[in-house]
Amino acid sequence: MRAIKSCLSTIVSYPELLQHEESLNNSQGGAGSVSACYDVMSWIAYLESLDDVLDMLKETHENINNQSASSKKDHVARTTTLEAAGRTFRISPILAPGITHTPAQFTKEIKQLIQARILVGERSVSLLPGSYKLWKNHLTFRTGLLDMSSGKNNTGSGGNKDLQTICNHNRIPSYLLTASSKFKHYHATVSAFERSLVRLHKMPRLWLMYATFVILYDPERNPTTVRRIYDRALVALPASQHERIWEECLCWVTGILPSNKSAGSSNSGEGGLSVTRKGIHKVKYGFESPLVAEWRKRGWGCGQLQSENEYIPTVPTETALRILRRYAQCFDTTFREDLATLCITRYERFGEAASLLLQLLNNEQPDGNSSGGGAFLSPNGTTRHELWLRFADVCTAHPTEAKVAGVDFDGIIRAVLKGQDIRSGGSGMAAGGNDLGFEVFDNTSKAFGASEDDKQQQAKEANNKSQAVNHRLGEMEGTLWTRLAEYHVRAGDFELARSVYEEALDAITRVRDFSLVFDAYVRFEEGVIEALMELMEDEDEEGDEDEMKDDKGDSMGDENDDLDILLGDHVNNAVAADENAGASADVELAISRAEHLTSRRPLLLNRVLLRQNPHNVGEWIKRSELYNDLGEVDRAAAALEESLKAVSSRKAVNGSPSTLVLTLVDIYENQQKNVDAARNLLERICSKNEYEFQDSEDLAQCHAAWVELELRQENWDMSLELARRAVSGNIGRKGSKAARGLSRSLRLWNLLFDMEESLGTIQTTKDAYDRALEWKVATPSHVLNYASFLKEKKYFEESFAAYERGLGLFQFPHAGATLLWKNYLTDFLERYGGSKTPRARELFDRCLAECPSENASEFYLLYGDYEENHGLTKRALGVYERMCNAVPAAEKYTAYRLYIAKAIQYLGVTSARPIYEAAISTLGDGPASRICLEYAKMETGLRETDRARAVLVYGAQLADPRRDPDYWKAWHEFEVSHGNEETFREMLRVKRSVQAAFSTVNYNSAEMGAGAPKVETLTEESALEMIAKSEGVEVDSKKQPLIGGFVQGKRKAEVADLGEVERRAARLRQATAAPDTGGDEIDIDDIDDDEEEEEEPSNSAARSTTGVTEKAIPAALYGGLAPSTEK
Repeated sequence: MRAIKSCLSTIVSYPELLQHEESLNNSQGGAGSVSACYDVMSWIAYLESLDDVLDMLKETHENINNQSASSKKDHVARTTTLEAAGRTFRISPILAPGITHTPAQFTKEIKQLIQARILVGERSVSLLPGSYKLWKNHLTFRTGLLDMSSGKNNTGSGGNKDLQTICNHNRIPSYLLTASSKFKHYHATVSAFERSLVRLHKMPRLWLMYATFVILYDPERNPTTVRRIYDRALVALPASQHERIWEECLCWVTGILPSNKSAGSSNSGEGGLSVTRKGIHKVKYGFESPLVAEWRKRGWGCGQLQSENEYIPTVPTETALRILRRYAQCFDTTFREDLATLCITRYERFGEAASLLLQLLNNEQPDGNSSGGGAFLSPNGTTRHELWLRFADVCTAHPTEAKVAGVDFDGIIRAVLKGQDIRSGGSGMAAGGNDLGFEVFDNTSKAFGASEDDKQQQAKEANNKSQAVNHRLGEMEGTLWTRLAEYHVRAGDFELARSVYEEALDAITRVRDFSLVFDAYVRFEEGVIEALMELMEDEDEEGDEDEMKDDKGDSMGDENDDLDILLGDHVNNAVAADENAGASADVELAISRAEHLTSRRPLLLNRVLLRQNPHNVGEWIKRSELYNDLGEVDRAAAALEESLKAVSSRKAVNGSPSTLVLTLVDIYENQQKNVDAARNLLERICSKNEYEFQDSEDLAQCHAAWVELELRQENWDMSLELARRAVSGNIGRKGSKAARGLSRSLRLWNLLFDMEESLGTIQTTKDAYDRALEWKVATPSHVLNYASFLKEKKYFEESFAAYERGLGLFQFPHAGATLLWKNYLTDFLERYGGSKTPRARELFDRCLAECPSENASEFYLLYGDYEENHGLTKRALGVYERMCNAVPAAEKYTAYRLYIAKAIQYLGVTSARPIYEAAISTLGDGPASRICLEYAKMETGLRETDRARAVLVYGAQLADPRRDPDYWKAWHEFEVSHGNEETFREMLRVKRSVQAAFSTVNYNSAEMGAGAPKVETLTEESALEMIAKSEGVEVDSKKQPLIGGFVQGKRKAEVADLGEVERRAARLRQATAAPDTGGDEIDIDDIDDDEEEEEEPSNSAARSTTGVTEKAIPAALYGGLAPSTEK
């Protein structure tokens, strides 16, 4: 009662607070109204007013304390005035009139007001016990008081430490601690929390505040009290609110605060492991839980492990683990990963960690798909690969703890590597285990006697299982094998570890895994050698020490000497020698093991590649070569025998399956000198078809190898019989595709033809060739060989019949038809010559009728040569004319030149004129211009200068001066040698017109003959001077030429007027520009007649000019009509 009166007197001293008190004490109002004492907002306003007054007083008290320190130095008493809630305070260290309080009295006033605040809060919650706001306000105030007092008393003791830490730091006895005022205030606050939870036990915030208060301010730091509070909260609250409780509970147990970083960040722990906790409370409700907020404010938790305010959880290890197990089992199963990490890094419970990791690895769908409903998905982003490595590291580093925890690491690893279920901890090996098909060398012999469908089914199942294991393990196979071996090494089972390494080398399927296992195996053997060497050195040192002790003992007495005399020194020496010999033998054995392992590396790697792909023919061949290099011929042969059982011809890569058979035959015959074994192998392959080839060519190689084997053994009849049987089509299984294709194998037919020609008779050889032609398996080379064989045996008509049969098989445009016709005609002409001309002509006509134009030239040449030698000249020229019309355009120029040469040879030069004209009309511009030059050269040789000039004028329209300068050079030289000023001017005019006609045509540098040497030509003056000198005309140097650079010609009347020159040039163009006049030769006489009609009478005298020489007509002009005698 005294405390209540004191509190009321304190409240009465504040007018504003008195108003709140009077409003709460008023009686019930009118109808429908409620008394103010049951109004929550009235109590909230009252309590907030008290809090405001307290805040003002506390702030002033802090200022006074700060001023008192400076006042003592200045010896000045300062007065502080404060007005709060209608009450005025004048505070000074010295009592004087007007001074209401000294600092001590002011402090007491604050304490009284705090008690009044507590009393008002208790009154409010007693009247309204179900109000969450009132209880929260009241409990927050009470917990804040204790926090304030702790902070005030800890200013000099190292920061924000809890009460127990302060007591331990100051060495305060426990009985004084429980008797302190703070302890009483703690119990009063705990009582308030308990009373609040009577009505508000469904409020998680109050439970969290309660637990936080007990964790922070419990003087005894009893974890059982906190644990029971959390248990009561979980029982009282619905399941949807449990996550808020568990978050604070885990924070209290582990000391790990929720992460404020992204999901990928984490708090790193020991050994590279980490535990990351998301702030679920803050994510859902926008603020952190009370305990997390307080710990962050105080700097506690795992975020600052090196700070002096570090919080070390006081929860015992077993209690913490039980709480964490309960959370992982009942609430969040994904926490098992973090629990395993904590067991490794903090609690050192390695056996439990291995068990938890095993549970996570077992949490997978039976088909290996981890995306199913019951699959484990790490919240920290940990992959199954990382989980496997973590599990293997724990079991390898702590094998004893793993065994005690019931984790059979050896059985688990072996089961998972063989595709078995590990959900029973490795016990499924005996019940549900099955092989993966990795053991090719063991399983292929079992599948040898099975049917083809069974083999395919077994291979398919093995492939599916292998893919399942690869999907499950990824690239961990080699790592798991090395961890298993290290597990046995750490357990002291060295022989078992060595057997594990050997088993791993026989099971892995990747080169990367092989490198890991082999390197680990080599390091293990090297470690054994080093350990044995160190052991020998230690024994030697101990022996030296014993000898030194023996020497000292000899000096002290002679009793040992007597014993040595009786037993003999050799006994002790023998014992020591035996020990040294045993140690040396162990070292030598270890060294030999390491050397043997190193020498086996190529074979082991080859075995891995074959296990990866048992259908790799090249690797099987390489394996046999490796055995041969080691001198183990029998094992090389055994490896190839195994390859024939393992390799499927449909899947063979890196070589053909027949290579395996041929290599094995070579080993049997040449290295083992066992011909019967080679013959037996070939018989099994070729006759019994124990190996099914996909390609008939592979089987044909085997048959050819068998025939060659018999030939090397000089079994001529047997080899010939094998060759005939191979192509007969009656060998092997009828349903075998490869066996059916033997009858069309060119390899076997070539072999049979060679053997028939060498070992058989003429009739059997003919039968073989005829059968090949009948079955249409012969090639043009076979036909040629057949015909050549018959020709050698003097069966000429039969050889021609063979050609006919071959031509029936290989007709144009087949490439072999050209070869057959060429040899056919050559042999026919060689045999009969000109005796059977009609038959030969018929053959040539048949050939040319069927032959395409691209290949016709050589046959026309052969036909023409035949007609020249054995026929008529007219028919020969007819053949050449047909060739000119039949050959392709690219060969027409050469054909026409040959035709012209033959016509001149047999009919004379003049007979070539119509051929030249036909060639000019037929050929393109380039070849036609060259033909024109040749035509003009011929006419010049006949002294038909005008005809030659007319030909040059006609060909000029086909020769572009830029592209064909040789043509114009030839015309230039012709005019210099045989022309005059007029003709030279005409040539220049035609050249300009042609240049204008071709001015719109563009050529590249290659077509223009870039880089060709420049040809120097005569100038117009020098050319006209040469013409005047050649004609004996004197040039008047006094008279200027009509055109600069030219001299006046000898025909003055004709060149007196330039217009006359142009008219004559027009007539010349008119005469030469009509190529379609029926193909007749160019009539230059018409031009001469026109010129004669226009000549003046004085020209007759010019024609009788002396000095003109006469020459005889060349005999070539008459051709074959040349007279026999000269007149």
